[in-house]
Order: sequence, then structure tokens, then C-alpha cells
Amino acid sequence: MTNEAQAAYSAPTRTDRGPRKAFDKPHLEPEALIVKLRGQGMVIDAKTALPYLRQIGGYRLKGYWYQWQDAETRRFRGHVHFDQVIRRYEFDRELRRITSDALERIELAVRTVMSNVLSRREGPHWFMKEDLFTWPQGWRHQTFLEKVRDEIDRVRKKPFIAHYRATYDSPEFPPSWVVSECLSFGSWTHAYKGLANGEYRKEISRRFGVEACAVFDTWLHAFAVLRNTVAHHGRLLGAQTSVTPGDYRKRGLSFNRRRTFFVTASVISYIGARLGYGRSWEGDLQSLMERFPDIPVELGLGFPPNWREQPGWASQSSIPRLAQ
Repeated sequence: MTNEAQAAYSAPTRTDRGPRKAFDKPHLEPEALIVKLRGQGMVIDAKTALPYLRQIGGYRLKGYWYQWQDAETRRFRGHVHFDQVIRRYEFDRELRRITSDALERIELAVRTVMSNVLSRREGPHWFMKEDLFTWPQGWRHQTFLEKVRDEIDRVRKKPFIAHYRATYDSPEFPPSWVVSECLSFGSWTHAYKGLANGEYRKEISRRFGVEACAVFDTWLHAFAVLRNTVAHHGRLLGAQTSVTPGDYRKRGLSFNRRRTFFVTASVISYIGARLGYGRSWEGDLQSLMERFPDIPVELGLGFPPNWREQPGWASQSSIPRLAQ
């Protein structure tokens, strides 16, 4: 790793910005932005840079170059070329793609397991039973049902929703296995956390190899937030995660640098092994890193050099798969 790359992820964050003021920055066309970046010390070829600046925008790309800038002078430290920015952007875009695929598998499994377990125990409309939940302060069961109604209405023209409403006059909502096609991952996360019956919660979490329901709570929350991040094209490289999954020491999953992508990636790997695609997730990450060997994944994402030997990764073969 070059000194420039190290500096890009170890630069101090400027916290003392002085008094607030009115925003007065002018709009810059891509050509003007190139002139500005050159003046700040970046090596930039207009023919290469213009398509990226026009199609992606300088503000989004700034997330991949600002770490190289001095916080006071805004000049770039060392020899920084716009091609390096492109490499980071393309790496991050591909990382979002494979992460989205992995989280999609987890989300569908969570929906299915919750629907199957609770429908068998409480009937197809379990989510309508107020006494099945204990909501946090400020929430009411009606709040949850309003959320369900809104998300169903959003896809009301889908054939399966239109069919239910044309065929049945009660209950208001379709059965759980239909509703599962409508609700967001975040809504399922809230539903799991709100379940009052600890045995139901444990029966669900055990299907994913987790005995501690409180830990599984944090994992679902972290997955839902990361799912939203990648769905809205949020940056992963060099960014700290806002929500972190809890440690699961029973399986050796305990982390020091908690707010890194590596922590959630390790938990995805652990769950992925239960779902039967853990090695695919690991292989996709390894392949990506091999294609972009210049990307500092340890500083930018928290991956240690021996990441494949860490808990949740090397132990995959010993983790039983999810029962069908």
C-alpha cells in the first residue's frame, strides 16, 4: 500500500469549522470542476474524467477523493490521479452489487422463516394480533398495521394483491405469505423485535444459527440499514457503518473495529453459510479484491490480511445449513 493510500484513510477529521454561515458555493459545470481539481493538485485527463463527472456527478465522486485532500488547504496530498478515483468508484459499485445480492437472499429467508413459523403457530394473519407484540415506547400496534397498509397500498396493482381484494372481503389484509411480498426488510425487522413470545423469537433465530435473540435483533437491523445503503447507491469504501451487528461470542464473532464493513460482511458470511451460499459470498469478495489489488481494503473496509481465516469465514464448513 502506498503512503498516499494510507494517508487517504488516516487523515484527521476536521471538527472545528467555526461559526455557521450562509451557503454561497456556486454551481460548477464539469469543465470548471476539472480546472478547480487541477488547481488543487490532482492530475486529471479531461477526456477520461468528463463522462464520469457528467453521468455520476462531482459531488458523489468527491466521496472517493476527499480523503486525499488537506482539510485546511483542500490541496491533494502526494500524487493523486483521477484514474485512482475511478478505480475506487468502480470497486465500490461492484461491492454494492454483490452485497445487494447477498442481502436479498437473507431478506427472503427471513421473510419466509418468520411467515412459516408464526403462521403455523398463530395462523396466517398473526401480524394482526396485538397481544403477540410488545412494541417500544411511542409505538402502538396500530402504527405497525398502518405501516403494513401503506406498503400493501404501494403495490396494490400487483396481481396477488388485486386478486385478494377482489376475492375476499375480510380480513382487510392478505395472509402472511402474501404480505411478505410487500413489506420492506425494515418492517420485518421491527416485527421480529416486537414479538413478545421469546420462544417464537428463538425458534426463528435458531434457523439462522443464532441462539441469542438480542444478537439476532442487531443483525437484522444492521442488514436492513445496509440494504437501504446499497439500494440508494451509498458509499461503502471508506465509510463508517451507522449500525453495527452485535457480537456473537458463542461462535467467535467478536470485533474491535466495530464500525467497518468487515463486521457486517462477517455476519453475512455466517448467515450465508446457513443458507448455503456463504462460500459464494466469500468467493465474490475475494475475486473483487483480486481485480482491484490497489484498493486498501484494510483501511477502507476493515478487512485484515487474513480475513478469510477469521470467525464466520473459515468456520463455515462446520455450520449446519438452514433446515428446509
